[in-house]
Amino acid sequence: MNSMKTKKGKIAVSFFAIMLIACILTVSMTGCSSSEVGVTPVDVFFVGTMQKNPTDTSDLMKEDTELVSVKEMLDTENWTLEEDKYDVIAGIYALAVTNYNNVNRAAYMVMTDSSVNAFQCSNLGNKDVNVGIRSTYSNYRGDNGYFEQTVSGVTILDGLGGFINSLKSNFGWNSQVFQNDEFRIEKKGFNAGAQFYGEGNNEGNATKYIMGAGNPKLDKAKEGYRGDLVSNIKSSPAEDFESDREYAWSQLEAHEGDKLTVADTVYYTGTYGTGWATSNYSNKDYFDKEKTSISYDSDLDLYTLNITIIDEFVDEACDFTKGGLVKDTKDYIALKNAAYIESSAKIEVYGSGLIKSMQKIDTLESKEKCDLTVAGGMLGSCNGGGKASNRITMAFGYEKEDCDVLRLAALYWPELATDTPFQKAKNFDGKGSPLKNVKPLNLSSYTSFNDYKPQINDLVGQFNTLYSLDWSTYKLDKD
Repeated sequence: MNSMKTKKGKIAVSFFAIMLIACILTVSMTGCSSSEVGVTPVDVFFVGTMQKNPTDTSDLMKEDTELVSVKEMLDTENWTLEEDKYDVIAGIYALAVTNYNNVNRAAYMVMTDSSVNAFQCSNLGNKDVNVGIRSTYSNYRGDNGYFEQTVSGVTILDGLGGFINSLKSNFGWNSQVFQNDEFRIEKKGFNAGAQFYGEGNNEGNATKYIMGAGNPKLDKAKEGYRGDLVSNIKSSPAEDFESDREYAWSQLEAHEGDKLTVADTVYYTGTYGTGWATSNYSNKDYFDKEKTSISYDSDLDLYTLNITIIDEFVDEACDFTKGGLVKDTKDYIALKNAAYIESSAKIEVYGSGLIKSMQKIDTLESKEKCDLTVAGGMLGSCNGGGKASNRITMAFGYEKEDCDVLRLAALYWPELATDTPFQKAKNFDGKGSPLKNVKPLNLSSYTSFNDYKPQINDLVGQFNTLYSLDWSTYKLDKD
């Protein structure tokens, strides 16, 4: 009898743990669906004119701003790559951030592979836990509005038992946002795991979806819309920071965001002038001189910066990046007094001063006992501490076609051409239905998803990665 009660108790606890995991990961377990997690082809970062240096910049810049070139910086400062290498590297990064923030239109895509590990977890028989998350974020702004998409899924769930690991394809969260001069609206998918399409899979879906990431549940979402009139929105998707910097290439200023307390440790989020710039690579004193370099391709008019931050300054230079990584991983492991053990970046910037791409590796480590916060913390503490690491690929574009948000709405949110989402939208504060009188978008002149045949540009063959894009089996070592 006692044995039977114990077995029932274990079954109940196991089921409760699974449901808590689902809750923590913002998961709705509405049925199992397969999720492909494989090698994401580099092609997805070169669809259309992504990463191309725009041929016509006459209407690219905001009023009262100008596109500042690398040549103007070099001539003004009388710098050369040979004699002033580290000044040039820091200046080009600051220049790229400043120019990006001053453009009227831009497309910005990010793919992040994260690995979170906890070691010697007491309630799991002193085993290690390894969680992998792949996420994509895209941000487009242009003449006719703003479009944003997030797709995220769990790629690794090891150390919590084979059954739980088999459910990883059901974990994930997804959302889309559209905004123009009249309204802002958002939808979230019924989460059943993000699908990351590998090369050659599903008749080209790797390039038909943004960064090879899709979720049929998001595409078919009929409920859960949230909206507001733009006139009532306090914040704008376009970032605009006031600055007293002398030149566009002067050292960047910190713009502090939220304060975050995890495991009694205070972390900070923020940027250095635009959303994707969370590390300060504009200060040459931070560079590891042995591992930091610059090269120039005259055929592409392209500068490539390879930057590694010296251990002494890595927490100072990347404080906001650390805060963001802890924030993104705190629902798995609560890192106490986390410290950087690796920070490196590869950044491509055109001679025009516009950023083409950025790749980053950031790894944090805590030697202190940490809580395993998966399943609401019921799995206990990990005596061996923990690690968290991000590997990020970013791609940028500036041509009108790629920044046309109506084109994206026609592909990925065609119901915006109907009354349905506006009638079902709820205010962002949960009150009323403010969008029922909004006029639907006119998408009649745009290509639908079924007819969409994405083209890959010729820069794809000249792209070198800082790391392998296949990170779906990556596991951090304890030492």
